[in-house]
Amino acid sequence: MPEMKSPPPERRVSHISHSARETLLRCAKSYFLSRIAGAPKRPALWLAGGSAVHTATEEYDRLAVVGEEERFDVESRWNTCFQIELAANRQQDANENRWRRSPTEPVEAWNQLGPQFVRAYIDWRQRSPWQIWTTPDGQPAIELDVSGYLPDCPVEIKAFVDRVFWDPVFERLEVLDLKTGKRPPKGPDQFGTYGALIEAKYGVKVHSGVPFMNRRGTVGRPYELDEFTPEAVGQLYGEAWEQIQSGEFPADGYDSECFICDVSDACFVKNGPLAHIYDPDHPEHPAYEKAASS
Repeated sequence: MPEMKSPPPERRVSHISHSARETLLRCAKSYFLSRIAGAPKRPALWLAGGSAVHTATEEYDRLAVVGEEERFDVESRWNTCFQIELAANRQQDANENRWRRSPTEPVEAWNQLGPQFVRAYIDWRQRSPWQIWTTPDGQPAIELDVSGYLPDCPVEIKAFVDRVFWDPVFERLEVLDLKTGKRPPKGPDQFGTYGALIEAKYGVKVHSGVPFMNRRGTVGRPYELDEFTPEAVGQLYGEAWEQIQSGEFPADGYDSECFICDVSDACFVKNGPLAHIYDPDHPEHPAYEKAASS
């Protein structure tokens, strides 16, 4: 019988984001456990590596916009960024054997892959005609905060864009997101969210969104964003917010998407060892008894 422990108070959700909506659509149970119940998340080595690549390339671009990119040292900056991410993972779970990871990419492999991914981005930047866009209020569009409100969505949509580029050849804006994984994006939704928020915040239209595939060293398939107006995107997020407010969080993604879930330890469907603390569907959870008696 699991050790009894009072569940922590549920969190009050006051905003939404692309990743939150994506999780909600993939498996509402996972959304509830991570965003509302506050279940502990299992660290992922691939996320640590990806975050380190993002931080290192951000530092490069910030130096480049002021003409000081020669100060950037790939190896030392990668190592520093990666060690910070590994330390954060160890704070979450000191047992590295429990981290989610690819069996072919342990820490040692990431020490080789990470610098390669950073160099691949820098090499592309140096040969591409695209230029970092400067916002109307003078900010270089590097890890740009475009959070804001859209029509038909009553809460703030949080969003940070990896890069916004100005294409001087076709004279248009492009949003770019770095992807260190093996798979390209499933669709344009992430880029469409960014485009709509940029249009709402700055009054400019983004033409398309593109992933930078670090493993390939170049951009992937572009997605045109004409249909992603602030009104259309706001409606999608408003519908997601209505679902959150309904309080119904079924385990929609069972089996097909569970391998990427970071809160499966707290899921009753997966027989997680912490489910009695965090998942109201577990018979030992206090909310289960209340629901059964009502």
